[in-house]
Amino acid sequence: MDKRTVVTAVLCAMAALGASAAMTKVVPPADGKAPVHAKAISPTTSSTARPSQSQSPKQPQMSTGPSTRPSGPAPKPGEPAAISGALFEGDVTGDHFCTATVVHSPGRNLIVTAGHCLLAGQAGEGGAVFAPAYADGQAPYGTWKIAEVFEDPHWADDTNDDYDLAFARLAPDASGRNIEDVTGAAVLDTTGRTGEEVTVTGYPADRKVARTCTSRAVRTTATEQRFDCADFPGGTSGSAWIAGDGKIIGILTGGDTDDVSTSTILADYAAALYARATGAAGAADATGAGGTVGGDAR
Repeated sequence: MDKRTVVTAVLCAMAALGASAAMTKVVPPADGKAPVHAKAISPTTSSTARPSQSQSPKQPQMSTGPSTRPSGPAPKPGEPAAISGALFEGDVTGDHFCTATVVHSPGRNLIVTAGHCLLAGQAGEGGAVFAPAYADGQAPYGTWKIAEVFEDPHWADDTNDDYDLAFARLAPDASGRNIEDVTGAAVLDTTGRTGEEVTVTGYPADRKVARTCTSRAVRTTATEQRFDCADFPGGTSGSAWIAGDGKIIGILTGGDTDDVSTSTILADYAAALYARATGAAGAADATGAGGTVGGDAR
């Protein structure tokens, strides 16, 4: 079946359920254009999650390798396993459909993911939630409600793959704490880095543990990079590419197969979007072409 036909059918079904009432959202163009190789699973009920994305051509497969994190003690705050998590529909009893990572911000309340995972705008009740360090049905650091999603207009309006990036502001927990105070965070680097070793942790939608792999990122075009690691299927969209110095230099946006994954090059547009998400009007100018945003995580 043609991917645009699938996208149109999903959008119609979501409209019939009235799922869009819970938030202000940006609807994809009338032709239903969506990334061809997005590694996301379309949620069925969440109004915060973007319902228009198709599955990558290769369906999810069970992992045959040893690099999954089993249940056990929660990872320590600041570790990649603690700041990475799954995006769920409503709560952890439902399905998870994408991956996100806590990124350092002045408000200490921000996650980063792929643009095609969420819809831009303010979230209402029943929207998507983030479960950092999720494993085997357990969320050791709790679940965090998404309050607002920020996307570049090139993506939100035109689904331009070069801008497939989103930041989401999370509401405080019942104790008034912000996510970064609980899990720690990684600093976002918007200097256009690539060509170096990265570690990526993603949540395949068909299992309850994360998949982690380390490989070298390779620039393929002026705006795209890739890394080759087996078994990164649907659900791993939004995974952060963390370099050796602990900074985020990419966000998994798709790939032709489960074994090849891509990311946009995080440069000026990412810095500007981060500035908008944090309310820091001058942040993009302050970083310039050679800095990182947000300073050092604590």
